[in-house]
Amino acid sequence: MTTVRSLAHRLVHVDEVTQRVESATTSLQRTVDALRVEHAALQHRLDAVERSAAARDRQGARAVSALHDTVNLVARRGAFRHDVTRVVLLVHHVEAWDSLDDLVRLMEMSDDFDPVIVTIPRHFGGQGELRDEDLVHEGLLARGVAHLRATADRVDDVLRLVKLLEPDVVIRQSQWDQDVDPLLSTALLGFARLCVVPYETMNLVVNVPDPRTPAVNTAVDADLHRAAWLVFCTNEQTRDAAARDGVRGADRYRVTGHPKLDVLRTARPSWPVVERESRRPRVVWSSHHSIGGGWTRFGLFPELAEDMLEWARQGDAEIVWMPHPALVPYMAREGSRYTASQYEDWLARWSELGNTGVVQGGGYAPVLAAADVMVTDGLSMLAEFQVLNKPVVFVERDGHRPFTDLGERIAAGTHVVHDTAGAREVVERVLREGDELAPVQERNVAELFGPPGAAGRILDVLRAEIAAERAGHRVPEAVVEPGLG
Repeated sequence: MTTVRSLAHRLVHVDEVTQRVESATTSLQRTVDALRVEHAALQHRLDAVERSAAARDRQGARAVSALHDTVNLVARRGAFRHDVTRVVLLVHHVEAWDSLDDLVRLMEMSDDFDPVIVTIPRHFGGQGELRDEDLVHEGLLARGVAHLRATADRVDDVLRLVKLLEPDVVIRQSQWDQDVDPLLSTALLGFARLCVVPYETMNLVVNVPDPRTPAVNTAVDADLHRAAWLVFCTNEQTRDAAARDGVRGADRYRVTGHPKLDVLRTARPSWPVVERESRRPRVVWSSHHSIGGGWTRFGLFPELAEDMLEWARQGDAEIVWMPHPALVPYMAREGSRYTASQYEDWLARWSELGNTGVVQGGGYAPVLAAADVMVTDGLSMLAEFQVLNKPVVFVERDGHRPFTDLGERIAAGTHVVHDTAGAREVVERVLREGDELAPVQERNVAELFGPPGAAGRILDVLRAEIAAERAGHRVPEAVVEPGLG
């Protein structure tokens, strides 16, 4: 009986403990719920504070930007006060110097222009540290082009240096702000009249959208295009794209042709492979940098490298490799599907052969003039080589960015294949039988490239527009585009 009473007592005790636990749990839950409500209220207040701070930051940034734009506007209105126009050219892309060379030389021979070239470092696509000013310097030095050097160890504020030069006009090689020092961004160069002489002859693909502004066609409506006083373009198709896609339309676009095409037209042939008694076919192989899964996705160097090496080993042709200047730096990126060590190993094997060569650093026009045929995965060479009216073999990568209508017309002048074997077959056939696409290329050149003399037309436009600025009015386009319809 005692045992039963003891058990009952224990059960009562357990029940009391259980009730206390349940009561404590309930109280704790109420406390947790209250804390959650308080946390939500605090989070709401914090979000409101952050939104308010962000709004103030945006408002402050806009105010600074507005003040900056106003100061720049006043500064620009002070341009062209002197009889001689000071033009500062910011050069980071020596491989594309041919786009500016004729224009600079014409300015140097003129009494009314004073060109000043400044070499600056670069990082294509904003990747890595700013570098390669020494390569730009050496490239211009080899061409006999006088220039100032904005090296990082001598110039800590490159924008201040540019301002000290007191330019009336600034020409920066690329519309891509991320390729150069942030101090040379479009927004900070607005104190001078900005001109765009594109490094490329024409845009062939539907441009890769910026995630922040996906509707912007950066081929004709990047920040530099919008801020520009004048934009020079190769053909009417490019100006039509600006009129269609540009926020400002095409009011400042001028169709002049492209100076780089004139360099190609007049280049004296020079081939880097030592000639032997029996002349072999000369193949120039151009590789685009977009070997990854992003950007335009034209590059096929990883897929073609070993097969092109094997083709060269057989000794039936001389092959000169011409990589896009951003290709080798891309291989050094983390995540590149073709690594820097793979490249170094391949290059060593390529360079051991007696019938191969490598062209880097620009100045490639003489090589193209000496070549018999082009093999390329794109992009600029699809168009540029056609000015020489020689066969172009386009090794096309599946899934690349689509061509524009202009790009489709250029691609129609090329032989499309998908691997090295296909490229070699076409090369051997067209060199043996002739190129059936030659008439298509001739039509492309006649209708899309403009006549010779592009640099002279650009200078004519500048003179007319400068005179108009001094007189306080704009010049009708028909007056400033001599020789082009």
